[in-house]
Amino acid sequence: MAILTGILLGLSTLLFIGPVFFYLLKISIESGTKAGFSVALGIIVGDIICVLLAVYGFGSFFEQPEIQKTFAGIGGLLLFFFGVKYVLKPQISTIHTDKIKGNTLFKYFINGFLINFINPFVFAVWFGFYTLNTSKFETETEVIISLIITLGVIFSTDILKAIFAHKLSKFIKPEKLKTVFKVFGAIMIAFSIRLFFEYFNN
Repeated sequence: MAILTGILLGLSTLLFIGPVFFYLLKISIESGTKAGFSVALGIIVGDIICVLLAVYGFGSFFEQPEIQKTFAGIGGLLLFFFGVKYVLKPQISTIHTDKIKGNTLFKYFINGFLINFINPFVFAVWFGFYTLNTSKFETETEVIISLIITLGVIFSTDILKAIFAHKLSKFIKPEKLKTVFKVFGAIMIAFSIRLFFEYFNN
């Protein structure tokens, strides 16, 4: 039962289309699957930290308004920076995916981690998943199994997104890709404004 619950929770996250989704697609389209995998790895590391924080009882700490505002402020600025960059200077990478440098992959990893981890909504989702599992299962082992399965499903779907996004890019002309990146940038700016509005409007 824990395995099935984990799978269903993991698949349910496909409905949450946030800024990290568009960043993953952008990097996969631009620089290939290896770069997309690096972003996906950064995303899942952020998720794992959120799970550990939930398991070890840090939920109440991250529910504090000042903490949420801090994360929202940092996250909003980061998203706004990326968004403006993609709107004003949508560049098509000339990097060959088989020759991409390690430091570039590390940069994609860090960006994927930050965009995911500093989003207060991500904390809310994982703390919600943890609460749901603890109310559903009697043992801590079942809770942990469910969460691990959820993480596995999320990582797998992110890898598939990276693969398909890069394959799709081969059929899109460079000028069209620039338009796509501008749209992604505008969406990320919208997410940044949403973060500021939700957490600093009081």
